[in-house]
Amino acid sequence: MIQHHTSQDLLLEYAAGGLDEASSILVASHLALCPACRTTAAEAENLGGALLESGEPEAMSISSLAKVLDRIGTQGDKSSVPKADAGTNAALPQPLRGYVNDQLARGGWRWIAQGLRQMALSTSKAATARIFRLSPGTRVPVHSHQGQELTLVLTGSYRDECGVFARGDVADLDDSVTHQPVVSRDGECLALAVTRAPLRFRNAAIRLIQPLLGI
Repeated sequence: MIQHHTSQDLLLEYAAGGLDEASSILVASHLALCPACRTTAAEAENLGGALLESGEPEAMSISSLAKVLDRIGTQGDKSSVPKADAGTNAALPQPLRGYVNDQLARGGWRWIAQGLRQMALSTSKAATARIFRLSPGTRVPVHSHQGQELTLVLTGSYRDECGVFARGDVADLDDSVTHQPVVSRDGECLALAVTRAPLRFRNAAIRLIQPLLGI
């Protein structure tokens, strides 16, 4: 069961078309997995329709939530979670699949470190979207952020100072948070991360090679 959701502000900004491409992919993917947020979106859509009938211009951004529902179709939250596979995208929410297919055609996963690979998605330059593939038990180096970092778990789970995050959960962190995600030993973890600036690592050696890693 999903425990960590996108904020309402983020959801409404997405519906109004105010998010960058990378963040929009993440929100749409969360909606594809989260019945609760889809319900919220539907309620906001109904409210927007009522306000439109009354002639309220403020309803325009809210009513555009209909686009969210059109985009995610009938994906829903599957009771059986498929295993991640580098050659398929069966474990991915529908909004992600086209982006991943494009990257698989260009070479797919890039090795970053032991137990960690990434796939950078082709999006607009306002923010960077990448899928991290982490082996069971992997410890991501301690880091903080320069601005907002959004992370959506696609398969598996990890824990950090903010809690436990599993399939469909979203972590919305800012530059006040320092953490070290640790992947569960039960299986590998796929996570979609969206950032607007490089991460801030404590380890000096990692900072030295960070430009080569693209993170």
